[in-house]
Amino acid sequence: MSDVVEQPQAEPATPKKKTRNYLFLVLFSVLVVFLAIPYIYTSNPKSCTRCHEMQKYYNSWKKSPHSVAASNCFYCHVKQGTLNLWIYRISFYREIYASMVGANLKPIGATLPGVDSCQREDCHSLNRDESGSGDIKINHRLHVRKADIPCTRCHPGAAHPNVGKIGGIIPKQKLCFQCHSTMRNKCSFCHNKRFADSSANYTH
Repeated sequence: MSDVVEQPQAEPATPKKKTRNYLFLVLFSVLVVFLAIPYIYTSNPKSCTRCHEMQKYYNSWKKSPHSVAASNCFYCHVKQGTLNLWIYRISFYREIYASMVGANLKPIGATLPGVDSCQREDCHSLNRDESGSGDIKINHRLHVRKADIPCTRCHPGAAHPNVGKIGGIIPKQKLCFQCHSTMRNKCSFCHNKRFADSSANYTH
């Protein structure tokens, strides 16, 4: 008597199962392509220049230190988080469409840089009590956290200096005087070195 046990034969795939597998493969491929196009498109900042209005912003960013520190637009112009980034990426289908038909559409998911953008890892710190020159007293943490002043209020042109109506990198005196008008001629309130001696005959 034979001890060999016959193994059950695998049933051949039915046409219905083949169709289901084929449909899954097609849908998966479409999803990959759907996500890959905006991913590739938004991975290159120069893609933004497809809209001619963005060329001047791209050129100014390219010349600024931010082109090294923030190698892509979304580092500053998209809120942190994977979901926000993908909303921005996928919304670029609108931008592709707009560039083809010449429509003027504002990007979805893109925002003006906020404090969170400026304080990304390895970027700007609020632990600064004076200007880069060391001359002006400016407690950054106090202004941002206590007075609730966003970075771009004083430094609107950090990455795009003087492009359009953006403004420059360093705030003008009249901006400071909007809050500190009573200290206009008290030199030591603002200055560490130059004009710090109040006896100097100098007024703003």
